[in-house]
Amino acid sequence: MLDRLFFILSETLMNLRRHSMLQLAAVSTACVALILLGSVGMMLYKLDAIAQSLPRQFETEVFLKPNVPRERTLALQKQVEAMPEVASVQLVPREQAWEEEKRRYAGEVNLSDLPNPLPDKLIVRTHQPEQLPAVAARLRGHSDVDEVLDQRGTLERVLAVARLVRWLGLSLVSLLMLSALVLIYNAVRLTIFARQLEVRIMALVGATLRTIRMPFILEGATQGGLGGILAAAPVLLG
Repeated sequence: MLDRLFFILSETLMNLRRHSMLQLAAVSTACVALILLGSVGMMLYKLDAIAQSLPRQFETEVFLKPNVPRERTLALQKQVEAMPEVASVQLVPREQAWEEEKRRYAGEVNLSDLPNPLPDKLIVRTHQPEQLPAVAARLRGHSDVDEVLDQRGTLERVLAVARLVRWLGLSLVSLLMLSALVLIYNAVRLTIFARQLEVRIMALVGATLRTIRMPFILEGATQGGLGGILAAAPVLLG
């Protein structure tokens, strides 16, 4: 058993040294295929991360009626926070909103002498962006709510783009993975074809099928490992 293992390992090392050009071609093929696959995979991963982060930036703005007292506003805030879909609710008091408007238009018009026309506002964020329309529809029916802005049309388009990017990415990565496997498989087949005389001699002297195959398997693993190591640097650094 140990003799056979020693023979397989020594044969593998000898073949790696003896057929250096074939090994170089196989390693280069594996490296190029993995660089292509890794680069496209990383690019699609980043695009998918961007596409998935965009819907999370959406929120629902709930404007209360101007005559709603602050106590009822706070009560409504607690009701919204109790909804299972809601992640957070931020209250923007009418006084704060009016001060922001006065600072925004300070150089254009003096708003200090005007009464505050703004209502209290709730900014609602949900755990999942798909839950925003349902929450907005529920809030529209509240007696103290004047208007709800949920950007439904824009959100639906962004979600559609995110789904498209995800499925296109999976399809492209699968195709590239298949192409990489075919390239590496053909490189290994060419190596075996170039050394078919050695295979015949080993078979004639009584070597078992496992003994003949194992050096090629170990060579292929070595080639793939070297190709992966060489491909990792440009992919990760890029």
